[in-house]
Amino acid sequence: MDRVALDCQKESQLIEHRIRFSKDENYEVPVYNTPIPPVENFKLMLDGKIPFWMPSDSDTLSIIPRILPDNVARGYVLEAEPLAPEENGGVDMFGVDWVFVPSVGGSMVKPGNPKLADICDWKKVITFPNLDDYDWEGSAVKNAPILEKNRDKFIETWIFNGLFERLISFLDFEGAALALLDEEQQEAVHELFDRLCILYDDLIGRLQKYYGVHFVTFHDDWGSQRAPFFSLETCREMIAPYLKRVVESCHKRGLYFNFHSCGKNEMLVPAMIEAGIDMWIPQTMNDFDMLVREYGDKLCLGLRLAELPPTATDEEISAAAASYIERSKGCTRVFTSGALFARSNPAMAKLLREIYFQSREAYNKLAAN
Repeated sequence: MDRVALDCQKESQLIEHRIRFSKDENYEVPVYNTPIPPVENFKLMLDGKIPFWMPSDSDTLSIIPRILPDNVARGYVLEAEPLAPEENGGVDMFGVDWVFVPSVGGSMVKPGNPKLADICDWKKVITFPNLDDYDWEGSAVKNAPILEKNRDKFIETWIFNGLFERLISFLDFEGAALALLDEEQQEAVHELFDRLCILYDDLIGRLQKYYGVHFVTFHDDWGSQRAPFFSLETCREMIAPYLKRVVESCHKRGLYFNFHSCGKNEMLVPAMIEAGIDMWIPQTMNDFDMLVREYGDKLCLGLRLAELPPTATDEEISAAAASYIERSKGCTRVFTSGALFARSNPAMAKLLREIYFQSREAYNKLAAN
């Protein structure tokens, strides 16, 4: 693909405003003139080529439909019909009851009564959902106007409660952690994860068919603020083989895989890479500079933007943008995460634009070498 020289005047042109899905109330975002569509720019990065600018989550559109009980239970629906506050929480597609906690903006399993006392009993107790029960066609029709308007964006969907998180939802945390280590329970965990992979493969196929998504964000937190919940050896034995199957469910359909995994999980990155994930946005307690240095050629890393004060000057904004580009260390497999701040903070909206312009120049120089 031929490079295009930066034209600040042309690329500052505001084309239109478009609806962006939100948890509470959908809102409008500006769309600017770019030399190639944002979706193609994202794909250049993911395919190991030099993008035209540093991709941003502002270049994406998320569709998280309310027809899936997991999304409602977790209080995270992004679609044409947002949830009312009283709708957050409830029963997920496995019958697990979740309680939404407004102060943290998320849900937790209703405490004190785990669905499983013993993982070895999962085949007797757990009923897997029938995905035919959900109104896929009705949801697709309802969301089509906004999705079709944004086909130049990199469209994603989410799958909540991946593998370890699903295990936690059945057993509570202590029981799930023990099940990964106890030899008498490990076989049952393997069998459950195998069955989950079959479900997720079916689910991914439907999410692509009805919403035309480009990538899947798979939600499976692996760590706390200080350390992972399990060792790399345990991850490789008990989780990574099944994560790889979910990744392959995406790749065989031409989709990309974004891993949402909170915690200080940098020591588990080798397992992520072995599973074939495409993207991970590490939380800030991870050593981002080390991750870029050691793994930047093997997966794409999301760089979280720190929120600037709304009164930040143009000089401060320009310096902040330059610092983010510098942190990528010339690696063109880095993208930024923080577009949500721009909704209510004009300084962050300016920062996104400044990162765009500075990275356009920096990447053109890299491509010329």
